[in-house]
Amino acid sequence: MTYHLFANLITAQGVAANNRGETEGNRTTLPKVFWNGRLHVSVSAEAIRWAIRYFWQNEGLEVNRRWDESNQTNEFQEQKFNAQTYIDDDVLGYMIARAGAGGDVSKRRGALEVTRAVSLESAEKIQITFNSKSGDKGKKGKKDEDSERARTSIYSTESITTRFQWGLAITPQRLIVPERIISVVESVTKISNVGGNHARFLYDFSPESVIFRWTHHPVPQFLNCFRVDDEDILSATKLVQLLEVEEIPAEEIWIFGGYGFTEEAQALGELGCHVYPSLRKGTKALLDQIRQDLNLPMNSKRRVG
Repeated sequence: MTYHLFANLITAQGVAANNRGETEGNRTTLPKVFWNGRLHVSVSAEAIRWAIRYFWQNEGLEVNRRWDESNQTNEFQEQKFNAQTYIDDDVLGYMIARAGAGGDVSKRRGALEVTRAVSLESAEKIQITFNSKSGDKGKKGKKDEDSERARTSIYSTESITTRFQWGLAITPQRLIVPERIISVVESVTKISNVGGNHARFLYDFSPESVIFRWTHHPVPQFLNCFRVDDEDILSATKLVQLLEVEEIPAEEIWIFGGYGFTEEAQALGELGCHVYPSLRKGTKALLDQIRQDLNLPMNSKRRVG
């Protein structure tokens, strides 16, 4: 039978701000989406996918699109895609549409699907900082009338103290190299920053807590289940309800990280969920289960390129 891996991840609380250096005006806003009828701050799935690929690159895996830090661009290793050789072509997919009528299209749908990350705090909690502008900055770095006005104007930057939660889904049998599911799990549990304010601050995007579902069921059912109370205590009421009515079998749920310390998570452990307050130990146990179910070598190398 086909296996599916789903996850809902949440970061620790931190201060997030947009990247002022990527804008041309004197106003920097955080991307926002409507969530439950209110505006919330969002991080794009593309930014998360970039961070996953960059993690693989730093781990020494074969990636076709390598990030060049000096030029701030992706450099292709080959002018074609190769899902057999490169983990990013296999896991994240690709598409090239050649210009002209009847042009060829080379594409592969990514096996890994990623949601946008949404802040737990609404955009009402955004703080706006006003500062005096320094330096000349116009379109494409040119000194023009707009840049001269910006040099002496006041610019504003938005920031918010919040957590972000996001989800993912992957079917390992869709991979050209199924063993790469190991590298996928490792990357999302160790993902670094997905953006920033030109290294002015660090927002740790690695999960403080994560809930995995390893199942034959084709849909996750529990995404965006995390909530926090006034004391920043995590809960997952939606998941608890699904488990209590046996909509989701408890043995399919793996809970790692800080949420595992809560009384609610400990009660889920008594129902049969796998609860590991240690993210590292929980990840190892899940990967062992995945290797067993997919008939992968138990002693296989963790880095699969």
